[in-house]
Amino acid sequence: MYSLNIDGERIMENKLKYEGEEYDVSDVDDNERYWLAQVRSLRERIAKARFDLDQLVAAERAFSNTLIKSLEKETSSEPDETTN
Repeated sequence: MYSLNIDGERIMENKLKYEGEEYDVSDVDDNERYWLAQVRSLRERIAKARFDLDQLVAAERAFSNTLIKSLEKETSSEPDETTN
């Protein structure tokens, strides 16, 4: 399985690459493994949040456009008072 490392490159799940140097995750201490797990988890959550945000932005635009079309329809169907 592949994962992104700290530098943003694809590597094996059990490897860590930082500034061109590759580390075997089994060789790092418990704190470093914990921080790596946190980084990986946060990157997954950030990716999901971006995905969810894209959906929210698209939905907001759709509702805004629907509202605008409805308002324009009302405006165009009202009689023009300046011609009376």
